[in-house]
Amino acid sequence: MGALLQQDASYRGIQTAMASDPYIYQSRQQIYGALRLMGQQRAAPLSAEELDEDVASDDGSTVVSTHQSSGDHAGDAQNTEDSVFANYVRWFQANMNVVNMFFTFSLGDEPLLETEPATHVATLMKYGFPGLDDIHIYRNFVLSYDRRNRIAHWVCEHLDGNCLIENEEANVELNVNPPEFSDDSSIPLMFRASPRDYRNTNWVAGQMASPENYKCDELDINETYLMPNIAPLSRGLKSSTWAQLEIYVRELAVKCGSVYVYTGPLFMPQRITFRNWAIRHQVIGMNTVAVPTHFFKVIIAEGKNNKQYPYVEGYVVPNVELDKNIDLSSFLSDIRDIEHFAGLKFFDGVHLPHLHHNNQTI
Repeated sequence: MGALLQQDASYRGIQTAMASDPYIYQSRQQIYGALRLMGQQRAAPLSAEELDEDVASDDGSTVVSTHQSSGDHAGDAQNTEDSVFANYVRWFQANMNVVNMFFTFSLGDEPLLETEPATHVATLMKYGFPGLDDIHIYRNFVLSYDRRNRIAHWVCEHLDGNCLIENEEANVELNVNPPEFSDDSSIPLMFRASPRDYRNTNWVAGQMASPENYKCDELDINETYLMPNIAPLSRGLKSSTWAQLEIYVRELAVKCGSVYVYTGPLFMPQRITFRNWAIRHQVIGMNTVAVPTHFFKVIIAEGKNNKQYPYVEGYVVPNVELDKNIDLSSFLSDIRDIEHFAGLKFFDGVHLPHLHHNNQTI
């Protein structure tokens, strides 16, 4: 019975992984074929040391004969116990399919859970995965989760200009009743961050994928309030430069029609002596959520005719309060520098240092 419970739990774990991991999802048919073997009866008898052969009686019962050495008289009682146990094993194998039905898990070809089509992931990750650590897929963004720091390595989202234009025409307001921050149950409890970690600190819960980008769908907005999408952000930065950068990304999406954005934290080294450098950062809350020293945004803008090579911009913003009058072009950064400090690899597009608010290049 314990083995069946463990098998049932393992099967459901595999089904959950197939629903969330795009790579396992691609190989699901081979996995189903392997899982069907769990419900098949063994064709070979048990070990020759325990059983000789099966003898079927007229009434349909199964009798198992065992070997016993002629000089071993002390094993008479053991022989009876082995026979009862062997009969139980044979009955269990013969009725495995019935027991499986009792636990209501399927060994068929079709999955139990409804999954997003593979094209959903292919569309979001059109320009590739910067890294492959602990991937989590949501409706309109994909992220790689950093279990040690309790924040995301990176978050990739796709902004549709048509959706943003509809929001502007409808004048949708988001700050009336914003959703509450919630946990993602797919992340182990010991590696999660909590909204309580941000209380009584100098940092606010900053969303890597902004809810302002998804006003056309309430479910998309709610997913931006999941804790894996949250990172500690300076209060002054969120209301100034970071807000301006998010507005610029939406403006660019309206002009281009389609923009892909990678957002994530950076932990930049600081000089401690003339020749020595060190990475120093704070942690907050009981879950020791890491506070990044900087944040980056890598923007991939597609041309309206979809024939031009995508333009790529990179921004690095320090996680401190900044003057609102600083122009965003001051934070332009080389993509190679972002890759070096983030440990990620982004799409190689056309790098234009003057793309910022340059309508002629779009």
